[in-house]
Amino acid sequence: MAKFAVEFVYGSDVDKLAEVRPSHREYLDTLVEKGVLLLSGPYADGLGALLVFEAADEAELRGYLAADPYAPAKVVETTTVHEWNAVKGTLL
Repeated sequence: MAKFAVEFVYGSDVDKLAEVRPSHREYLDTLVEKGVLLLSGPYADGLGALLVFEAADEAELRGYLAADPYAPAKVVETTTVHEWNAVKGTLL
């Protein structure tokens, strides 16, 4: 399994973001239960978020991202995905 660091940069429609956030977080809860999502949370400045996933490959990860309620709501302006070689820490 590979680990991926995913960065969201939110769009400018903060009302739409707030409206969709509860269903987004419920969806993330299901990924945590499956062991796919290792951690996530918004940046303190509110402009985006960092998520760390474990998936078989990038195609599987992209499927999880496409199923996120944020995707059809188009509240994320930019999604950046990097396969991540975690070396140290408590999440390994």
